[in-house]
Amino acid sequence: MWKLIDCGTHPWFVKTTPKYYHCVYSFNGEYKKLHVNKKRNIPSSRDRMYLTYLKTWPLDTAKCIMDKKTYKFLYQHWKKLNKTIPMKEILKQLKNSRVASS
Repeated sequence: MWKLIDCGTHPWFVKTTPKYYHCVYSFNGEYKKLHVNKKRNIPSSRDRMYLTYLKTWPLDTAKCIMDKKTYKFLYQHWKKLNKTIPMKEILKQLKNSRVASS
């Protein structure tokens, strides 16, 4: 399940699997797949910062900051962009969630 969280300075959609953190930037849909246990081969210091932040913060208890206003903004904004598979999954999840229907 994707959660919109404030990951440091920008809101990101984050989904965890046993091997990876899947992160999608909420503004432009940029996708990052960060390995949970591997510290090497991370290309930038910013990615290391995100990985450290995600490891130290319990994502299971993290609150999703998605509300109806944010959903409408993202839906309108992402309509104009070429959608990746993770973006399509997020939009489908949001459409089926209580946020979109309330």
